[in-house]
Amino acid sequence: ETFKASFAAVYIDHGLSPNAKKWGMHCQHICYELDIPLTIIEVDGRTKKDQGPEASARIARYKAFAQLLEKDETLLTAQHLDDQAETLLLQLLRGSGVKGLSAMPKIKSFAQGFLCRPVLDYKKQDILNYARQHQLHWIEDESNDEQCFDRNYLRHSVLPLLEEHWPAVRENFAKSAEVLAESQSLLDQMAGSDCYDLYVRDNQGNVEYNKLLLQPTLKLLKQEPSDNHKSARLNNVLRYWIRINHFPTPSKKILQQIISNVLQARQDAMPLVSWQREDVYCAVRRYRDKLYLLDSASSARDRNNYLLNEYEPVELGHNQGIIQCIPANKTCFKQKELFSKTLTIRFRKGGERYRRAIGEPSHSLKYWFQEHSIPPWKRENIPLIFWGDELIQVGNSIVCEQLNTDQSSNPLQDSVVILWQKENN
Repeated sequence: ETFKASFAAVYIDHGLSPNAKKWGMHCQHICYELDIPLTIIEVDGRTKKDQGPEASARIARYKAFAQLLEKDETLLTAQHLDDQAETLLLQLLRGSGVKGLSAMPKIKSFAQGFLCRPVLDYKKQDILNYARQHQLHWIEDESNDEQCFDRNYLRHSVLPLLEEHWPAVRENFAKSAEVLAESQSLLDQMAGSDCYDLYVRDNQGNVEYNKLLLQPTLKLLKQEPSDNHKSARLNNVLRYWIRINHFPTPSKKILQQIISNVLQARQDAMPLVSWQREDVYCAVRRYRDKLYLLDSASSARDRNNYLLNEYEPVELGHNQGIIQCIPANKTCFKQKELFSKTLTIRFRKGGERYRRAIGEPSHSLKYWFQEHSIPPWKRENIPLIFWGDELIQVGNSIVCEQLNTDQSSNPLQDSVVILWQKENN
């Protein structure tokens, strides 16, 4: 049948082989004959700290794929049944759980689109037979024979021995991976059901997926029928919660630290457990009655001061968003009075105070944050708007009410709102 779709090819040059440029030329030749557009991307696939050579190359490769893929596009890769067997065995040797032992799915969400593996059910030999029958030309990466790499060692030294005694070992490993994937799907359904009552919701009822309510989460510990599996259900929820927020799944040891050091910490504590995998930082924190899932951006600080005028938006550092003055459609400032003094954007250093009206007693910004349940790690990243030396706005909240427009008597066209558009919540 004819596919009603357009195709394009991409070749990733990892910068690891002296033959990489020749391989790119081979791809160009094949794509030219097939009239398929080709993109060649060079990445740094060299071994990084705390990563093996295979992992470093894979991470660099998939980052490039993710940046290239546009909305609703599908990336097709050629992993086959033998690759699936190797993946399951590798994960087993690493002590992975059900999710890891599920190995590679045939299709999954990826970046803005999807990742599909259309030949995952076919053995490598079947694909080679097809290629020879149709006189296709391909290139063998010389590193595939180097048994210093874990996958290559399994491929050349371990699986052939297993196959001598169990001829269907590759197919059976792939079947096991499929069964485990079904089990993982059931675990995810259970976790999703558990999480429904744990998620924090904002004032409009929208779910904030990176937050969980503390007490309902702790109750899961009391629902286990056996002390031997006391935290099994909670572990499942935590893994699911972390994964749907696109963070790396923590180890069993880290999960136990989250439960004992964060969930069960004393009431007035603000504990933190963090981990990092494949260049992705993740942390779980607690403040009052909520759990928070955070990335590295939450710890980035902008120490600069910025001038704000009525014409141009200001872009804040560390992806903290932009601030601009726009015509008012809600609680707002009197435009003429607002710009009678210099407006500056600053960030918290400690000791800031504000007045609800000029001349009134001042109040501590620290107490304002506490009253509004702002977690301490967020406070230093919330922009403060100063009118001269007076703090008049915190984030998008006006704290100096004297400058507010009385909308019943003052035309809105003479008023403005100072709007902070956040990139990270």
